Amino acid sequence: MIYHFLKQLLKVALFFFFKKIVVTGKENIPNKGPLIIVVNHPNTLMDPLIIMSIVKQQLGFVGNAGIFINKFVNAVFSYFNVIPVYRKKDILPGEKPDNKKTFIKCHEYLGEGKTLLLFPEGSSYYELKLREIKTGVARIALSFEELNNFEGNLKILPISLDYSDSIQFRSMISVTVNTPFSLDTYKQTYLNKEFEGVLALTENIRKELAKNIPHTSDKEQEEFLIKIHKFYTAYKEPMADLYLNPKASLALRSQLSKALNDLNENNAELYQDTENKVYTFNDLLTEEGLSLGFFSDDFLKKNAFFVCLNYFLQFLLLAPLYSYGLLLNYIPYILPSQIFKAMKLDIEYKTSVEMVSGLIIFPLFYTLEVWLFRNYISTEFWYTFLFLLTIPISGYIAMYYYTEIKRFLRVVHFYFFMKPDRKLKLMELRDQILNNLEKTDKKFF
Repeated sequence: MIYHFLKQLLKVALFFFFKKIVVTGKENIPNKGPLIIVVNHPNTLMDPLIIMSIVKQQLGFVGNAGIFINKFVNAVFSYFNVIPVYRKKDILPGEKPDNKKTFIKCHEYLGEGKTLLLFPEGSSYYELKLREIKTGVARIALSFEELNNFEGNLKILPISLDYSDSIQFRSMISVTVNTPFSLDTYKQTYLNKEFEGVLALTENIRKELAKNIPHTSDKEQEEFLIKIHKFYTAYKEPMADLYLNPKASLALRSQLSKALNDLNENNAELYQDTENKVYTFNDLLTEEGLSLGFFSDDFLKKNAFFVCLNYFLQFLLLAPLYSYGLLLNYIPYILPSQIFKAMKLDIEYKTSVEMVSGLIIFPLFYTLEVWLFRNYISTEFWYTFLFLLTIPISGYIAMYYYTEIKRFLRVVHFYFFMKPDRKLKLMELRDQILNNLEKTDKKFF
């Protein structure tokens, strides 16, 4: 009962926290177990929450033993079916991790026809690529089937998470649910040579997860991928813009990652030249405080007077709503990020802390504001209801207004203060990068 209530609350929180969550292949999710869901892990606590929101049945989890700190916490984790797993850091020096009990509890849970959520990378880091897959999932799955004479009907369901930026508020997520598969094909290999069977299953899990995730060799190439993806969607493929079509845009980013790897292997000189130009282009934009959109053909064709007039009229009309929304929403909006800073946690926990904090802070503040309204303005139900309705709506308008003010300041700088030779330099760089992209194999770009 509590689980399903929290799940509905979670869906509301995710709706407001993320700009867009696109789920593909949801029909592939079995409604019952035994089932192991395997997912890549770029965003600590947020990843299980997203999976929890799209799967009908209640999930079981495997969590680091270090989080089981006292009887109360242990009881809470037990209620939510969190099974402890021991790592080297969770035990005393000189001891070896012993996870026999973990395996037994996983087997018992799956034996009841339930669903277990596992993250085969074993840890969470703020990066796009899929990291090394550990063998734990394969060992749990195959040992369960062995206990049931390979008649346990266990299936493994790979789900790939691809965030536009896993630590940013109002970012996008592409969730790809692949086809579940059974373990029949691994039976003979596992029974003959146990470790070879484990490795074979682990490799298949890696391949399934990697289908929809960008692949980069290191942090430098990942940064290059992020920049070239933004450049590509701004100037070459505008219909795959992240805000217009997040699913297509993130799929394109994954495709671009493969293209960059191929280009680096087959034409390192062109790769390096493109990378240098892209970095120079972005550095110049940053120095000017501009975004890529200022050098798109559509924007360059616009009349400066009408662009500025449009902004001015928009600001004039929305100013009262902006002030109203800012007054009612600024404190609950800013507090979650301040809480995260005060906690001094790793960056991977940023969105999780901010969303959970917001889930508590916003209702509390809205309740307080309604109480003040009823005590000092009106106790009429419909007035109170309309007031409550305007709080989040005006908050969205305030966010939009603030974003547009910042953009308008950049527009003014572009039209009236930016030196012509700097504009020309950026235009030349843009065309040179586009020319480099044209030189590459069209099957990749």
